[in-house]
Amino acid sequence: VSQLTRQVGDLTAARVQLEAELKATQETVKCAMQQCGRSWTLKRTQIVFPNLEKMAQHQTTPTYVETLPVPLPNNTRALVVQVYCHFWNQDGHAYLNVDIQQEGNEEGGVASVENTHFRVYANTFYYEVMVPWDSSISDRIQFIVTISYLDGGSEYWYRFR
Repeated sequence: VSQLTRQVGDLTAARVQLEAELKATQETVKCAMQQCGRSWTLKRTQIVFPNLEKMAQHQTTPTYVETLPVPLPNNTRALVVQVYCHFWNQDGHAYLNVDIQQEGNEEGGVASVENTHFRVYANTFYYEVMVPWDSSISDRIQFIVTISYLDGGSEYWYRFR
């Protein structure tokens, strides 16, 4: 009986300790949620980079570094970059692979764009990628072309905004 009484006492003490830890964890989470807020907003603006309008790269791999013309809020976590391919009505290739990242934010990661379009006849392709962003690092964005191949006429080009 005394051994069972001791075990019940140990279990009661452990339960009290566990409840205290749970309460402390819940308070920490509650405090963190109040600091972070529970919502976010998506704000859109269109920034035109003249160097990235009607890009027609062929077997070259340049790097474009563009400075954002407007300051971003400190809590910005990503930029949405539009990728548009204009592919006209002839045989040909419109290949363009690009890595996009914030200059100096290698730890944040890279948004990779991979396009391989061949003989698709009078099509356009449009999509958006999210580029990791930390406003405390820089206001410059890099577009690093890793593969380009373009033939078939002057109506094949890419645009990034």
